[in-house]
Amino acid sequence: MTTVAESIAANYELPPSELTPVVKHLVSIRRPLIIWGPPGVGKSAICRQVADSLSLQYIDIRVLLLDLVDLRGIPYRNENGQTAWATPDFLPEEGSTDGFLINLDELASGKPSIQAALYQLVLDRQIGEYRLPENAAIVACSNRQTDRAVVHKMPTALASRFVHFDISVSHADWMAWAAANSIAPEVIFFLQYRPNHLHHFDPESASKTFPCPRTWEFVSEAISAPNHLNAEGERSMLVGAVGEAAAIEFSSFLEVCRELPHPKTILDDPHSALIPEEDSQLIALCGTLYRMADQFNMDALAVYAKRLRSEVGQFLIDSCVRRDPLLRETSGFISWATHASR
Repeated sequence: MTTVAESIAANYELPPSELTPVVKHLVSIRRPLIIWGPPGVGKSAICRQVADSLSLQYIDIRVLLLDLVDLRGIPYRNENGQTAWATPDFLPEEGSTDGFLINLDELASGKPSIQAALYQLVLDRQIGEYRLPENAAIVACSNRQTDRAVVHKMPTALASRFVHFDISVSHADWMAWAAANSIAPEVIFFLQYRPNHLHHFDPESASKTFPCPRTWEFVSEAISAPNHLNAEGERSMLVGAVGEAAAIEFSSFLEVCRELPHPKTILDDPHSALIPEEDSQLIALCGTLYRMADQFNMDALAVYAKRLRSEVGQFLIDSCVRRDPLLRETSGFISWATHASR
């Protein structure tokens, strides 16, 4: 029988799809919160997404880069001969009726003096004479002390001013996001084939980088650029982005992708086109088909998908409609959905 203490000690890390609505709720009632997690997993991206969904102006403040004078402002003599403080321009204008989401990014990396100065801003919504606008909400993001990042222990008085969340990396969440955000098909289908390479962070490793959602986005941008690198330059770039182990496997996967027949030959004859026997070739081929999917060839693509292993065909079709939801209205998708429901 599970005791209350055991249930409280359970793992409460949330993937982005579950964390985002919670963040949105707390932002809407202006309750400060902080998201903890390793580098490159999308903490700041969630905050920006919430700001967009609530039509709030997004303000990113990198606490790590602040000095005390940056936050408090510079003193000057006002018209009454008294000392006043010039409010920093990165804070929203006092009295504004607009809505704002202020992200105190890398909060725990800030100097202890800066963290102390933030007590008043987070709890009382002011610094000195300056007051936050009524419609301004505060969130924060931070790496953890175990992440080998520049992190200072957060004072208890500041920590108690936030609702705390730990983020986890979700393969399914990232795949859905990638399909909807123009991530290169080679990256999407490689990470379907090798999901363990989506995020592998070892704080004890001597490697300068590691595979994570952020660095795979770097890779996607690089291989999608019109001016391609030579083989040696590309391998060096991959190692520099996601580390040696992931780069070696992805480089081999790219070679498979580039040696495959043009997907048009498959779409021209989906009933009898060959199906690769090796998993890496099959997944790579699906990536090239996904790149070409549109309302005109979705019928042929669905015919070919029905001939694949069920999980592979399902992933191919799901990826296509995540990238372009209008493909759900094609006869090819309707035929696939009917076939898959049997």
